[in-house]
Amino acid sequence: MTDPQRTIEDRYGWLSFPLLMFAASRALLFAFAKAGPLFGGQLGVSGAVPREFLASYPTWAALGHGEISGYARIARNGYTGAADVLFGPLVPLLGKGVGAVVGSIELGLMLLSLIACAVGFAGVYRLFEKLRNPDTARWGLAVLAAFPLSYHLSDGTALACLLAFSTWGVLLALRGSHLLAAALLSLGALAHPACAILSMAAVALPSRLGQPARAWRRFLPALSPVLIVSIWFLGGLSRLGRIGDGIKAALLAQPVVLGSGWKAMVLSFSGLLGVGLFALLRSPDLRLLAVVGALHLGTVLYEWNTLPAVAVACCWPAFLGLGVMLEKRKPWRAPAVAMLCVHQGLLLYCFTHFLRSS
Repeated sequence: MTDPQRTIEDRYGWLSFPLLMFAASRALLFAFAKAGPLFGGQLGVSGAVPREFLASYPTWAALGHGEISGYARIARNGYTGAADVLFGPLVPLLGKGVGAVVGSIELGLMLLSLIACAVGFAGVYRLFEKLRNPDTARWGLAVLAAFPLSYHLSDGTALACLLAFSTWGVLLALRGSHLLAAALLSLGALAHPACAILSMAAVALPSRLGQPARAWRRFLPALSPVLIVSIWFLGGLSRLGRIGDGIKAALLAQPVVLGSGWKAMVLSFSGLLGVGLFALLRSPDLRLLAVVGALHLGTVLYEWNTLPAVAVACCWPAFLGLGVMLEKRKPWRAPAVAMLCVHQGLLLYCFTHFLRSS
């Protein structure tokens, strides 16, 4: 007779590590946010965060970096300019809904990003476990949680949703649920357009879990997000009457000009992810996944956001490669994760300190 308790443990026991990693990493961030007022009234707060949100929820506001103000503005006022079309509609819509319950759109966006971060961590672990083994999954996720820019996965923007939708969508595709994967990845594209790039991993890894290469439906998870993004982009610009200007701006976009210090940081962090992608090239079944990761990394760094380095934290193929490296090199494991954790804390402190000083 089957033991029900044992069955539950077999099916859901794997969740313990990613949820523990999520809880520990976010607890440290909130501890820092709680200590923010000790260093100054604006520590940890983006200048675009409304003052009333800071006054009512200082701990939450301390993590409100990135583009949370843009999502909150769209949730309140809708799309008013061609540049707003780069913000997908799903996150403002969900943030507005959650905000109506908790009493603040910004707080709703923060809660949404936390939930999506937990789901994303679980998706990363499960996907890495299926592609390699639990040891690789544990260390790959540990590096992701400790990565200096990963605190943006709780900043109220769409990055956590990008991580969650892309990993679970690809996992469903590898299991043969192509229609569900296409639906999930399409939702991810409505949350963050970069999901259209990461969804290509569903085709880059068709045979890993024994899926038939002749099944035409396996291309749907990769094609549907691209179609959704195209319709959203062109439709939104057409409705705003700026389709010509929008296409011209996209084709002739110039890279964001960054200060020398920020450039050095971008290059160093991106270089680490490049090492992870290079490690994937040594595995024949993961080489196409490395190409997908490189495409995502290059696109994000070139022109995606005002702070282009932020979205590299969602380049999960690179973290799979880093997990593979740490699995084979036990002496590197603890020092590597510890150094990344220190850099994450220093980066968060320096970022908020400069804001406070400006």
